Amino acid sequence: MMPGYADDRAAIVELLNRYAQCCDRREFEAVGGCFTDDAQAEYSGKRLPRGVRHIVAHMAPLARLAASQHVVGSATVEVDGDSAVASSYTVAHLVRPVPDGHEVVHRGLHYADRLVRTGDGWRISERVHQVLWSTSSPTTWPVPRFTTAAQPAD
Repeated sequence: MMPGYADDRAAIVELLNRYAQCCDRREFEAVGGCFTDDAQAEYSGKRLPRGVRHIVAHMAPLARLAASQHVVGSATVEVDGDSAVASSYTVAHLVRPVPDGHEVVHRGLHYADRLVRTGDGWRISERVHQVLWSTSSPTTWPVPRFTTAAQPAD
């Protein structure tokens, strides 16, 4: 293992977690900050035009959800100098309105990423998002109006 490898791996895993939290907080411009300006992405088989603005626009419909939580699980990272590849699994819980209340869509996701080291740290240059499984269930609790993430008390 080369010097700095653990730091690079930790920074990349942190980037994957930040992407998930920004999605859940509806911070779409911050989602864009996880990618290079010329990033290429494919979501569920739909290849987006090249460029981070297309990725941000693709994420905007998440704002219609009552709530969401992306839980990033196992991730493998291989670093080679200023480039890296990552494979990660995520379970996403998406709470959406339906005529008689809300339902929760549960999805198992896989992300295959290529990353590059930039002057601002690691960024995703290519992403393939794949839904591995999906199921849904009615909610059994009142769904609060979406707010940004809770903040610790002073």
